[in-house]
Formats: sequence, C-alpha cells, structure tokens
Amino acid sequence: MRYAVTGATGFVGTRLVAHLTALGHDVTALVRDPRRTVPGARTAPADLATGAGLREATAGADVVIHLAALTHAADPRALATVNTGGTRRLAAALASHPHPPRLVYCSSLAASGPGRLRHEDDTPAPVSAYGRSKLGGEDALRRAAGRLPALTVRPPIVYGPGDRQFLPRLAAAARTGLLPAVGPRGPRRYSLLHVDDLCRALLAAAEHGRPGAVHHVGDGAEHLWSDIGAAVAAALGRRPPRVVHLPAPLALAAAHALGRTGMLNPDKVSEARHPSWTTAPGTLPGFAPRITWPDGLRTTPSPALLDIRSST
Repeated sequence: MRYAVTGATGFVGTRLVAHLTALGHDVTALVRDPRRTVPGARTAPADLATGAGLREATAGADVVIHLAALTHAADPRALATVNTGGTRRLAAALASHPHPPRLVYCSSLAASGPGRLRHEDDTPAPVSAYGRSKLGGEDALRRAAGRLPALTVRPPIVYGPGDRQFLPRLAAAARTGLLPAVGPRGPRRYSLLHVDDLCRALLAAAEHGRPGAVHHVGDGAEHLWSDIGAAVAAALGRRPPRVVHLPAPLALAAAHALGRTGMLNPDKVSEARHPSWTTAPGTLPGFAPRITWPDGLRTTPSPALLDIRSST
C-alpha cells in the first residue's frame, strides 16, 4: 500500500516509517524542509501551518497517518495553529482528491482529559492548551466526515527507542534521587505505551478501523508514578528516587519563571496537577499490546536508554 506520513522525522514517525518499510509498503514522508531525509521513504515538501504542498504530497496515497504536532510552545496559540489548524488543512487537502485516502490521526489522551480508566466515549475534558488543540484536530475530522474517511487514535505517554523527552527526564530525576510530582500527596497513575505498540496500533487503525471512530490505546495497565521512576532508576543501577510533591502554585510560579518553551511550563503544570491519566482498554480492531512496562524499558535496544546511560 501507499502511505503518506506527517511528522515522519520525529520520535514516533521514524519508528513508524521503519515498520512500514519492513512490511513492504511504499512511504512518502511529508517534510517542511525539502533537505530533510527519512530513511526508507521518499520526501515531499508540505507545510501544515500554511497548507502549502499538502495536496501534492498526498496524491496517490491509500492511507495518510498524521503524526505531526507541537507539544509545547512559547505562545499557546501556536498549538492551535499547528495541531488544530494543521489537521483541518490536511483534511481539506485530502478531501479534495478524487478518491480521498483514509486518514489516521494520532491524537493524545490529553484530548480526553485526566481521570482513571478513561473510556473512548467519555465526554472530552482537556485541561491544557495542548489537549484542547488535539481535540480541535479531532473536531476538524468530524466536520469532514462526509468527505473523508478518517479516524482517531489516542495514545497515553509513549516511550521507547528514539525517546528524547520522557525517559531522559526520568533519568535526570533518578540521578538526583528525587522524582517530582505536582499537587497533594497520594498515588499518581499513568498509562504507558511502547512506541512499537503505537506503530502497530496506527497500522491496525489504517487496516481495520472504522471511519469516525476514536480509539484509546495503552499497554493495558495502570502504572504508579513511583514505580515508573523506580524502574528507570533500576535500569541505571540506582536506588528508587523519592517522590517529592510540589504545591501546584509553586510549580506554576517556577514554570512562569523558566518560560513557556521548556517541558516545565504552565500548560504542562495544568496536566501534571491531576493525579491520574489512565485509559480503559480500547476497542481498536486488530490491536493488542505486546510490550509491557518495564520489559519495554529493560529489553528494547533503545537509543533513549543509551543516551540516559551515557549522561550518568
């Protein structure tokens, strides 16, 4: 099959292209910079922020997998421009083809909002600009439903080979021996998903998903924040870090002082102050997670882990 992928140069995108090419699919990577290369794929210039090149880059595709997104920005309006507006522009470009391809949109559990065992049909209640921007992308697809076969996959925290955010931040905490948590004392729970399982979920959505559906995906477990930190520390040969609870006003003040571009920014504090971000088992046909935590951390030959170890 002929696939087109946005965000192909990112963490998930590079892994997804590797999965697609290993299966013998033809892959076009949409890139803003025509000088960028993606191993195993041809590249085509396209810009989600303006819509330039989107129709031309996706001509002839059977499936488009939309990964490209901003996760944080100095100006929260940039999140809406790229994540909501970019998805709307991509949907319009695809709908203009004589035979529109199937679109698989990689959204986020942040679009659903916090809580324990969130279901796919729960009313969305995002608490951050990022979550609202991803939900805006989902809304854009609903508006295009009569013209474009599209569906949504919402992953939780994704980790694995190529991770440059989640695992390195945990490694930094393990080195200090302190694992920060925002808000009052008490257990904090998260769903996780290995990047290879996310790739398999996106391919299952491309092959078996029902247009218009929203699917939650995860590894099938709720993970305590303290256990997540302890697993990363063990991988580094260190003792489990101690969870340190930061009052939300203090964390918010620190985020404002450090600026909006880092991972500690007001938007992320809005998410972190909630104690649970977990998903109930989803209903995506043809998908079941294969990699559990911490096996995914221990056994996957991971550049992220190598980076962590080299920095200790």
